[in-house]
Amino acid sequence: MNQLINITQNENNDQVLSGRELHEFLEVKDKYPQWILRMTEYGFVEGEDFITILGKSSGGRPSQDHALKLDMAKEISMIQRTPKGKEARQYFIQVEKEYKQQQQAPLTLDQQIAAIATGYGSVKEELVEVKDRVSDLEENAPLSAGEYNYIGSRINQRVAQVARGYGKITREQRGKLFKDINQGVKVVTGVSTRTQLRAKHFDTVVDFTNNWEPSTATKMQLRQMSFDFEE
Repeated sequence: MNQLINITQNENNDQVLSGRELHEFLEVKDKYPQWILRMTEYGFVEGEDFITILGKSSGGRPSQDHALKLDMAKEISMIQRTPKGKEARQYFIQVEKEYKQQQQAPLTLDQQIAAIATGYGSVKEELVEVKDRVSDLEENAPLSAGEYNYIGSRINQRVAQVARGYGKITREQRGKLFKDINQGVKVVTGVSTRTQLRAKHFDTVVDFTNNWEPSTATKMQLRQMSFDFEE
């Protein structure tokens, strides 16, 4: 895997990265100090999610950087709502996945001897099966609070964008739009309620929401409701 952003481990074995490097990769137009201050207002706690690093001063105010934990970097990337943000988030997910796989405890000497005695092939197959189960558990993990709230926010924003195309609409008409987009989310993910969404559904739901348009049936209902309202 190509290294997009340098990720290291701190003294607590947490994976961390430079806030400035992330800022540069995301191609954010705002200056770093203003941008990172705005990002920390999304509920991140200094000392838990990130730490501030002061650079050497040359007479003025010392420059600042921040060591961000991987979970914080993933959520920051997500809320950028840009292709670079999506690329960074997917990269962090892959890095985290590979790190967890590396943490699998190696075989002890006795286990290695047993593997040789009984046939290495069967042990290798078991290890592959374990890795597959771990991967399946990761993909079926519930959405984080930040991811769940982000999906809700994007659905609200997309409905508002589409609603503006109909001019002044009633609460009932807006409800038709929400029913349509939520039904679409269920279809593309195969879940019956939004609370059943999992980590593996996140990118699919975001892509669907960004490109959603009401169905022909819903559009006809909206036009008929507008006609009845005018009468």
